Amino acid sequence: MAGKSAITAEMKKSIGTRLFQDFPADEVSLWTIRRFIEATTDENPLWQNEKYARRTRWGSIIAPPAFLHVFDPANRAFRQLPDLSHMATTLPFEPPFPRTFQAFYEFQFFAPLRPGDRIISTGKIGDVYEREGKSGRMVFIRMDNEHRNQKKELVGITSEAMVSLEGSSSSSRGAESTTYPTEEFKQPTPTGKQIYFEDVEVGTTLPKLEKSISLVTILKWGAAVNDYGPHHYDQQFAQQMLGLPNVIAHGPHTASFLAQLVTNWIGGEGVLKRHYTELRGNIFPGDTLAFRGKVTGKYQQSGDNLVECESWAENQNGRRVALGKSTFTLPLGRKAK
Repeated sequence: MAGKSAITAEMKKSIGTRLFQDFPADEVSLWTIRRFIEATTDENPLWQNEKYARRTRWGSIIAPPAFLHVFDPANRAFRQLPDLSHMATTLPFEPPFPRTFQAFYEFQFFAPLRPGDRIISTGKIGDVYEREGKSGRMVFIRMDNEHRNQKKELVGITSEAMVSLEGSSSSSRGAESTTYPTEEFKQPTPTGKQIYFEDVEVGTTLPKLEKSISLVTILKWGAAVNDYGPHHYDQQFAQQMLGLPNVIAHGPHTASFLAQLVTNWIGGEGVLKRHYTELRGNIFPGDTLAFRGKVTGKYQQSGDNLVECESWAENQNGRRVALGKSTFTLPLGRKAK
């Protein structure tokens, strides 16, 4: 017989509740885009080379898709309401268990972000649900954010889930271990070369991406997206309040790297439609992450040439600390048009 649910009537009633006050619009600028790509060490010419960008379907520089996280209402609240030290403090109820961690991030993209756009973002509680884990009950609290430009067009939706965990959590949280042969790796530089729908088959692998994580890279991300959670920079807080051995990298930072794995590959004519990242373990300063991916499906629907891929991030010990899924479109080659 199942035990009593940890989800209260108050928590169920909160679904659909707005989480934050209305903030003034934030502007997309070349400077904020540049700060973001420096934090993600992203050399894709579409985000920074006007001459290249003009030759693409976009006609000018646009922001990386994961740039949407800059406008996360929770990060805006951190910046303007400095007494907030954790996402849990923004909820209209107390999480049922003291241990919490971020479970996943999801991005849906509908229109590009261009320099000069002004973005208004709103956040609400999208869902509250419960699952049984190895160490006890887990209550998932999903936050959904809508982002609209100055024309009131919906440019994207971002979602994230916080988990309130009944049992104890660990730094690895069950991350899968995989062993790969040692290999010499040279970081690929995006060349702007276009890949076409016909070039892709199920099982096609994406060029590997590798990132070294340091306290500096963590701080650069925090500054780029205005996320000042103390567990990302205050070692004493991370150890005493969360029981972690060190500060940890931001979950959306990892999600942006997995998205970058895709956008580096699909070229200026490819369009990332949706990206999901599930977090499986904490990432600490000193870690080296390898991002890999492969195509899992391709099909044509409503005039779009859609491709699906799965991706993952492994640390230097071969542990999979994040899993990703992406859907994107690719153009047809000239002969197939």
